[in-house]
Amino acid sequence: MLNNLVGYKPSIGAWSTKGVVPACASLDCVTVFSHYFEEAMIVDRVARGIDEQDPWSKEFPVPKATVPNRIMLPNKLPQFYGPFADKYQEAWERTVKQIEHLGVKVDYVDTSFLLDAASLLYDGPMVAERWAALGEFVDEHPGVTFPVTEEVLRSGSATHHHAAAVYKAQHQLQAYKLQAKKLLENGVLILPTAGGTWTREQVRENPIETNSEMGRYTNHCNLLDMCAVAIPAGEADSNLPFGITIFGLAADEDLICGAANLIQLSRDSEETTLIAVCGLHMKGFLLEKQMKECRARFVREDKSAPVYQFIKLSLEPAKPGMIKKQDGSGGAIELEIWEMPLSEFGKFVTMIPSPLAIGKVELADGSEVPGFVCEAYAAEGAEDITKLGGWRRYHDTI
Repeated sequence: MLNNLVGYKPSIGAWSTKGVVPACASLDCVTVFSHYFEEAMIVDRVARGIDEQDPWSKEFPVPKATVPNRIMLPNKLPQFYGPFADKYQEAWERTVKQIEHLGVKVDYVDTSFLLDAASLLYDGPMVAERWAALGEFVDEHPGVTFPVTEEVLRSGSATHHHAAAVYKAQHQLQAYKLQAKKLLENGVLILPTAGGTWTREQVRENPIETNSEMGRYTNHCNLLDMCAVAIPAGEADSNLPFGITIFGLAADEDLICGAANLIQLSRDSEETTLIAVCGLHMKGFLLEKQMKECRARFVREDKSAPVYQFIKLSLEPAKPGMIKKQDGSGGAIELEIWEMPLSEFGKFVTMIPSPLAIGKVELADGSEVPGFVCEAYAAEGAEDITKLGGWRRYHDTI
């Protein structure tokens, strides 16, 4: 979810749960984390199959990757949360653009019922199944269970979670399953794996709500008898991985595998170019949004070779310009290196106003990458800020 890993969750019963400490035995499902989707499939081929000693075991064939007829996305912007909510939203919006260019029909659908279904597990009587599995242990071993975990488990023993309430919830859930079956026929649904994350301190202060939010886009999965694969989808920010989850109906693992392969191949095969930026297109500045709109991702901080004059242009809003000097009067300028799909690069160039332009920028190591340069005439009457060494440093002085 947060560590650039693949997570594979087969159809319920496809892998034996014998030996697993139950949470909800009727819903439990063993999963695998791996660095690559192919590795998860190797584990699947070994783990899949009927276990005669597991009463929940079912026969499901080994999936064969098949591209779905449709990819479904939520018709409303997902809710993002936590201290990195804005970054997660930007990463999701970039991913949506990529999905729209896969060559598969995309439908925007109402997914609000998924949250309603998920609420039956933690906020409804079905949490009683957890108490049925573990309540005896909790009662017989006071003080052993982590306090927050015990609080959640004990909620399943509340008197209002009586047998009739459980059956009522099951009937509601069956209606949601029918809705999911109609929605996902011959297709897959894609959601963010997580809508954000939290600091440790935030989790300590509010452990139940923060953990519940982390499952906002996944808690419905087993309840609705779905299979799923979570895959990395770039970074929301530096050292902040982002991922998506592809959901399918039970026994439709062919489709989630096909969609995962398609998305990964698209990302791996897409031609890109590096771009050196030195001003308002850097992280945290006004025009960073143009980089995100063109599906660019931040790569690293860098410096130019010490051959550039750095000026503040007479534009509104204020912008810098880099002019290469041959007389040794220039300096090294702090830059950011971004990576952008070539399919977006032309559109990006058209958004750049004169006297700025895209040319070759010489980096400190002597290599050259496309990046922002400035026409020499703009230096006349402009403020020379070369000695500050970068736009971020200049911005800190005003």
